[in-house]
Amino acid sequence: MTRKEVFATKLPRELKKELDQVCNLLGMRKSFVVEEALRDKLDDLVDAYDLRQAIKEATGFHSWESVKKQIR
Repeated sequence: MTRKEVFATKLPRELKKELDQVCNLLGMRKSFVVEEALRDKLDDLVDAYDLRQAIKEATGFHSWESVKKQIR
């Protein structure tokens, strides 16, 4: 079983209210919704970082014509 730790943060009142409403409506635990949302956001942040790194390392745009010339 995965060990859990307590993590506390302050949220804007309206966001907390919306979280409560959605969880009540769907019968979900707030901790589950927050954990899944945090995982998704962290993945997005890492993907964006990786993309920025790839762009920095890219050799630039090459037209199809120039690529065909290099192949021949």
